[in-house]
Amino acid sequence: MSHLFSKTHLLARVAACAALSSAFVPQAANAQSLLDGYWNPLLHQDGYAYAGGPDQNDFAGMPITPAALTVAQTWDPGQATLPMLQCIPFAATYGPRALTIMRAWESRDPYTNQQTMIETWMAFSAQHRRIYMTPQPQPPAWAPHTWQGFSTGKWVGNVLWVHTDKLKHYSTRAGQPFSDQATTDERWFRYDDLLVNVMMISDPQYLSRPWIYSKLYYRVPNGTMEPYPCGANEQIDRPKGQIPMHLPGHVVIDGPVRNGIPLESARGGERTMYPEYQDYMKTLPQNPTLKQVTDAEMKAVAEAARQ
Repeated sequence: MSHLFSKTHLLARVAACAALSSAFVPQAANAQSLLDGYWNPLLHQDGYAYAGGPDQNDFAGMPITPAALTVAQTWDPGQATLPMLQCIPFAATYGPRALTIMRAWESRDPYTNQQTMIETWMAFSAQHRRIYMTPQPQPPAWAPHTWQGFSTGKWVGNVLWVHTDKLKHYSTRAGQPFSDQATTDERWFRYDDLLVNVMMISDPQYLSRPWIYSKLYYRVPNGTMEPYPCGANEQIDRPKGQIPMHLPGHVVIDGPVRNGIPLESARGGERTMYPEYQDYMKTLPQNPTLKQVTDAEMKAVAEAARQ
Protein backbone atom coordinates (compact mmCIF):
# COMPACT_ATOMS: atom_id res chain seq x y z
CA MET A 1 0.00 0.00 0.00
CA SER A 2 2.80 2.38 0.91
CA HIS A 3 4.50 1.54 -2.39
CA LEU A 4 1.31 2.32 -4.32
CA PHE A 5 0.87 5.56 -2.38
CA SER A 6 4.46 6.58 -3.12
CA LYS A 7 4.03 5.85 -6.82
CA THR A 8 0.73 7.73 -6.99
CA HIS A 9 2.19 10.61 -5.01
CA LEU A 10 5.22 10.76 -7.35
CA LEU A 11 3.02 10.84 -10.47
CA ALA A 12 0.94 13.61 -8.95
CA ARG A 13 4.05 15.67 -8.21
CA VAL A 14 5.34 15.16 -11.77
CA ALA A 15 1.99 16.27 -13.21
CA ALA A 16 1.97 19.32 -10.94
CA CYS A 17 5.49 20.27 -11.97
CA ALA A 18 4.59 19.87 -15.64
CA ALA A 19 1.54 22.09 -15.24
CA LEU A 20 3.56 24.65 -13.32
CA SER A 21 6.36 24.71 -15.89
CA SER A 22 3.89 25.09 -18.76
CA ALA A 23 2.59 28.24 -17.13
CA PHE A 24 5.95 29.86 -17.78
CA VAL A 25 6.08 28.84 -21.46
CA PRO A 26 4.50 31.52 -23.69
CA GLN A 27 1.74 30.46 -26.04
CA ALA A 28 2.71 30.07 -29.68
CA ALA A 29 1.13 33.37 -30.71
CA ASN A 30 2.99 35.23 -27.97
CA ALA A 31 6.35 33.56 -28.54
CA GLN A 32 6.97 34.90 -32.01
CA SER A 33 10.27 36.68 -32.56
CA LEU A 34 10.41 36.16 -36.30
CA LEU A 35 11.37 39.73 -37.13
CA ASP A 36 14.12 40.26 -34.55
CA GLY A 37 17.47 41.25 -36.02
CA TYR A 38 18.90 43.05 -39.04
CA TRP A 39 17.53 42.53 -42.54
CA ASN A 40 18.92 43.53 -45.93
CA PRO A 41 16.49 44.01 -48.82
CA LEU A 42 16.76 41.73 -51.85
CA LEU A 43 16.46 43.72 -55.06
CA HIS A 44 15.66 41.14 -57.72
CA GLN A 45 11.93 41.73 -57.34
CA ASP A 46 10.71 44.72 -59.39
CA GLY A 47 14.29 45.92 -59.31
CA TYR A 48 13.81 48.81 -61.72
CA ALA A 49 11.58 50.57 -59.18
CA TYR A 50 14.50 50.91 -56.72
CA ALA A 51 17.82 52.78 -56.85
CA GLY A 52 17.25 55.39 -59.59
CA GLY A 53 13.53 54.94 -59.26
CA PRO A 54 10.81 54.03 -61.73
CA ASP A 55 10.25 55.96 -64.93
CA GLN A 56 8.01 58.97 -64.73
CA ASN A 57 4.39 58.35 -65.75
CA ASP A 58 4.73 54.57 -65.82
CA PHE A 59 1.82 53.27 -63.72
CA ALA A 60 1.27 49.94 -65.47
CA GLY A 61 0.05 47.32 -63.01
CA MET A 62 -1.29 49.87 -60.52
CA PRO A 63 -5.06 50.20 -59.92
CA ILE A 64 -4.97 54.00 -59.84
CA THR A 65 -8.06 56.12 -60.43
CA PRO A 66 -8.35 58.91 -63.03
CA ALA A 67 -7.99 61.43 -60.17
CA ALA A 68 -4.72 59.82 -59.09
CA LEU A 69 -3.41 59.89 -62.66
CA THR A 70 -4.18 63.61 -62.98
CA VAL A 71 -2.26 64.36 -59.79
CA ALA A 72 0.64 62.05 -60.65
CA GLN A 73 1.19 63.58 -64.08
CA THR A 74 2.00 66.95 -62.50
CA TRP A 75 4.85 65.43 -60.47
CA ASP A 76 8.47 66.11 -61.37
CA PRO A 77 11.46 64.11 -60.02
CA GLY A 78 13.17 67.41 -59.21
CA GLN A 79 10.80 67.83 -56.27
CA ALA A 80 12.99 65.45 -54.29
CA THR A 81 15.77 68.07 -54.36
CA LEU A 82 13.70 70.74 -52.60
CA PRO A 83 15.19 71.45 -49.13
CA MET A 84 11.76 71.17 -47.49
CA LEU A 85 11.42 67.58 -48.73
CA GLN A 86 14.97 66.24 -48.45
CA CYS A 87 14.80 64.98 -44.87
CA ILE A 88 11.25 63.72 -44.53
CA PRO A 89 11.01 59.96 -43.91
CA PHE A 90 9.27 57.63 -46.31
CA ALA A 91 5.70 56.80 -45.36
CA ALA A 92 4.88 53.27 -44.22
CA THR A 93 3.27 52.65 -47.63
CA TYR A 94 6.69 53.04 -49.26
CA GLY A 95 9.30 52.44 -46.55
CA PRO A 96 9.39 48.62 -46.86
CA ARG A 97 10.35 49.07 -50.53
CA ALA A 98 13.24 51.40 -49.77
CA LEU A 99 16.88 50.49 -50.49
CA THR A 100 17.94 50.27 -46.89
CA ILE A 101 18.78 47.86 -44.10
CA MET A 102 16.04 47.28 -41.52
CA ARG A 103 16.35 46.47 -37.85
CA ALA A 104 13.44 44.90 -35.93
CA TRP A 105 13.01 44.19 -32.23
CA GLU A 106 10.24 43.34 -29.78
CA SER A 107 9.11 44.45 -26.33
CA ARG A 108 7.49 42.17 -23.74
CA ASP A 109 5.63 42.64 -20.51
CA PRO A 110 8.17 41.84 -17.75
CA TYR A 111 5.57 39.97 -15.66
CA THR A 112 3.49 38.06 -18.22
CA ASN A 113 6.13 37.82 -20.96
CA GLN A 114 3.40 38.81 -23.40
CA GLN A 115 4.66 40.48 -26.58
CA THR A 116 3.46 44.08 -26.43
CA MET A 117 5.17 45.80 -29.35
CA ILE A 118 7.29 45.19 -32.44
CA GLU A 119 9.41 48.08 -33.66
CA THR A 120 11.27 48.55 -36.92
CA TRP A 121 13.92 51.09 -37.87
CA MET A 122 15.00 51.60 -41.45
CA ALA A 123 18.34 53.29 -41.93
CA PHE A 124 17.44 55.59 -44.81
CA SER A 125 15.61 58.66 -43.50
CA ALA A 126 15.44 57.09 -40.02
CA GLN A 127 12.02 55.47 -40.40
CA HIS A 128 10.89 54.38 -36.94
CA ARG A 129 7.71 52.36 -36.81
CA ARG A 130 5.77 50.92 -33.85
CA ILE A 131 3.42 47.96 -34.20
CA TYR A 132 1.22 47.51 -31.11
CA MET A 133 0.59 43.84 -30.30
CA THR A 134 -1.86 44.39 -27.44
CA PRO A 135 -5.23 46.19 -27.58
CA GLN A 136 -4.86 49.95 -27.90
CA PRO A 137 -7.45 52.74 -27.93
CA GLN A 138 -8.01 53.90 -31.50
CA PRO A 139 -6.77 57.48 -31.99
CA PRO A 140 -9.65 59.96 -32.45
CA ALA A 141 -10.57 61.19 -35.92
CA TRP A 142 -8.86 64.53 -35.25
CA ALA A 143 -5.55 62.93 -34.18
CA PRO A 144 -2.66 64.04 -36.40
CA HIS A 145 -1.58 61.63 -39.09
CA THR A 146 2.08 60.59 -39.19
CA TRP A 147 4.50 59.15 -41.75
CA GLN A 148 4.40 55.71 -40.11
CA GLY A 149 0.76 55.86 -39.06
CA PHE A 150 -0.93 53.85 -36.31
CA SER A 151 -0.16 50.12 -36.61
CA THR A 152 -1.69 47.20 -34.75
CA GLY A 153 -0.62 43.60 -35.19
CA LYS A 154 -1.59 40.05 -34.31
CA TRP A 155 -0.14 36.60 -34.91
CA VAL A 156 -2.11 34.15 -37.01
CA GLY A 157 -0.05 31.01 -36.70
CA ASN A 158 3.44 32.02 -37.77
CA VAL A 159 2.25 34.96 -39.86
CA LEU A 160 2.21 38.51 -38.50
CA TRP A 161 -0.86 40.48 -39.61
CA VAL A 162 -0.49 44.27 -39.40
CA HIS A 163 -3.09 46.96 -40.08
CA THR A 164 -2.05 50.61 -40.39
CA ASP A 165 -4.10 53.78 -40.69
CA LYS A 166 -3.74 57.46 -39.70
CA LEU A 167 -1.10 57.86 -42.41
CA LYS A 168 0.14 60.99 -44.08
CA HIS A 169 1.94 60.79 -47.40
CA TYR A 170 4.28 62.40 -49.80
CA SER A 171 4.01 61.11 -53.36
CA THR A 172 5.97 57.97 -54.22
CA ARG A 173 9.02 58.31 -56.44
CA ALA A 174 6.84 58.01 -59.55
CA GLY A 175 4.36 60.63 -58.33
CA GLN A 176 1.65 58.19 -57.26
CA PRO A 177 -0.43 60.04 -54.63
CA PHE A 178 -2.23 58.62 -51.62
CA SER A 179 -4.95 60.37 -49.64
CA ASP A 180 -5.23 60.63 -45.86
CA GLN A 181 -7.83 57.84 -46.03
CA ALA A 182 -5.27 55.29 -47.23
CA THR A 183 -4.70 52.20 -45.08
CA THR A 184 -2.40 49.20 -45.34
CA ASP A 185 -2.74 45.54 -44.42
CA GLU A 186 0.48 43.53 -44.28
CA ARG A 187 1.50 39.92 -43.89
CA TRP A 188 5.00 39.18 -42.57
CA PHE A 189 6.32 35.60 -42.69
CA ARG A 190 9.70 33.97 -42.61
CA TYR A 191 11.46 31.02 -44.23
CA ASP A 192 14.70 30.45 -42.31
CA ASP A 193 16.77 33.57 -43.10
CA LEU A 194 14.35 34.90 -45.71
CA LEU A 195 11.70 37.41 -44.58
CA VAL A 196 8.70 38.25 -46.76
CA ASN A 197 6.48 41.32 -46.51
CA VAL A 198 3.25 41.39 -48.52
CA MET A 199 1.49 44.77 -48.37
CA MET A 200 -2.03 45.62 -49.53
CA ILE A 201 -2.72 49.36 -49.81
CA SER A 202 -6.32 50.60 -49.93
CA ASP A 203 -7.34 54.16 -50.77
CA PRO A 204 -10.96 55.05 -51.64
CA GLN A 205 -9.86 58.23 -53.39
CA TYR A 206 -6.83 57.20 -55.46
CA LEU A 207 -7.12 53.39 -55.87
CA SER A 208 -10.02 51.49 -57.43
CA ARG A 209 -9.03 48.34 -55.54
CA PRO A 210 -6.19 47.35 -53.17
CA TRP A 211 -2.71 47.59 -54.64
CA ILE A 212 -0.60 44.57 -53.65
CA TYR A 213 3.16 44.25 -53.70
CA SER A 214 5.76 42.19 -51.86
CA LYS A 215 9.32 42.69 -50.67
CA LEU A 216 11.97 40.17 -49.61
CA TYR A 217 14.71 40.57 -46.99
CA TYR A 218 17.69 38.42 -46.03
CA ARG A 219 18.84 38.17 -42.42
CA VAL A 220 22.22 39.69 -41.51
CA PRO A 221 23.49 37.83 -38.40
CA ASN A 222 26.00 40.51 -37.37
CA GLY A 223 24.26 43.51 -38.87
CA THR A 224 25.03 47.10 -37.95
CA MET A 225 23.31 50.37 -38.70
CA GLU A 226 24.87 53.79 -38.97
CA PRO A 227 23.12 56.99 -37.82
CA TYR A 228 21.26 59.01 -40.44
CA PRO A 229 22.02 62.70 -39.91
CA CYS A 230 20.23 64.74 -42.56
CA GLY A 231 20.86 68.38 -43.34
CA ALA A 232 18.78 70.07 -46.02
CA ASN A 233 20.62 72.20 -48.55
CA GLU A 234 20.22 73.67 -52.01
CA GLN A 235 21.25 70.92 -54.41
CA ILE A 236 20.22 72.62 -57.65
CA ASP A 237 20.58 76.25 -58.63
CA ARG A 238 17.05 77.46 -59.41
CA PRO A 239 15.17 80.76 -59.11
CA LYS A 240 13.91 81.44 -55.61
CA GLY A 241 10.43 80.06 -55.07
CA GLN A 242 10.46 77.82 -58.14
CA ILE A 243 8.89 74.38 -57.59
CA PRO A 244 9.58 71.63 -60.16
CA MET A 245 6.25 70.43 -61.56
CA HIS A 246 4.27 69.92 -64.75
CA LEU A 247 1.02 71.70 -65.50
CA PRO A 248 -2.04 69.46 -65.91
CA GLY A 249 -2.20 68.10 -69.43
CA HIS A 250 1.57 68.05 -69.97
CA VAL A 251 2.53 64.39 -69.85
CA VAL A 252 6.16 63.20 -69.91
CA ILE A 253 6.26 59.93 -71.85
CA ASP A 254 9.99 59.39 -72.39
CA GLY A 255 10.23 56.47 -69.95
CA PRO A 256 7.36 54.34 -71.29
CA VAL A 257 8.51 54.97 -74.87
CA ARG A 258 12.12 54.05 -74.04
CA ASN A 259 11.01 50.78 -72.42
CA GLY A 260 8.46 49.84 -75.07
CA ILE A 261 5.44 50.15 -72.77
CA PRO A 262 2.28 51.14 -74.72
CA LEU A 263 1.20 54.62 -73.66
CA GLU A 264 -2.29 53.41 -72.83
CA SER A 265 -0.85 50.73 -70.53
CA ALA A 266 1.45 53.23 -68.82
CA ARG A 267 -1.64 55.10 -67.61
CA GLY A 268 -2.28 52.19 -65.26
CA GLY A 269 -5.66 51.23 -63.91
CA GLU A 270 -7.17 48.10 -62.43
CA ARG A 271 -7.25 46.33 -65.79
CA THR A 272 -3.45 46.41 -66.09
CA MET A 273 -3.03 44.29 -62.93
CA TYR A 274 -4.05 40.99 -64.46
CA PRO A 275 -1.98 38.52 -66.53
CA GLU A 276 -4.52 38.43 -69.37
CA TYR A 277 -3.88 42.13 -69.99
CA GLN A 278 -0.67 41.10 -71.77
CA ASP A 279 -2.79 39.75 -74.62
CA TYR A 280 -4.65 43.05 -74.89
CA MET A 281 -1.35 44.97 -75.01
CA LYS A 282 -0.51 43.24 -78.30
CA THR A 283 -3.48 44.98 -79.94
CA LEU A 284 -2.44 48.52 -78.94
CA PRO A 285 -0.95 50.92 -81.49
CA GLN A 286 2.80 51.33 -81.67
CA ASN A 287 4.39 54.13 -79.65
CA PRO A 288 6.10 57.08 -81.33
CA THR A 289 9.87 56.81 -81.49
CA LEU A 290 11.99 58.31 -78.74
CA LYS A 291 13.36 60.83 -81.28
CA GLN A 292 9.85 61.97 -82.13
CA VAL A 293 9.08 62.43 -78.45
CA THR A 294 12.32 64.34 -77.82
CA ASP A 295 11.78 66.61 -80.84
CA ALA A 296 8.24 67.39 -79.70
CA GLU A 297 9.47 68.22 -76.17
CA MET A 298 12.16 70.57 -77.50
CA LYS A 299 9.63 72.27 -79.78
CA ALA A 300 7.27 72.81 -76.87
CA VAL A 301 10.07 74.29 -74.75
CA ALA A 302 11.08 76.64 -77.55
CA GLU A 303 7.51 77.82 -78.04
CA ALA A 304 7.07 78.41 -74.32
CA ALA A 305 10.29 80.47 -74.26
CA ARG A 306 8.98 82.71 -77.04
CA GLN A 307 5.79 83.52 -75.18
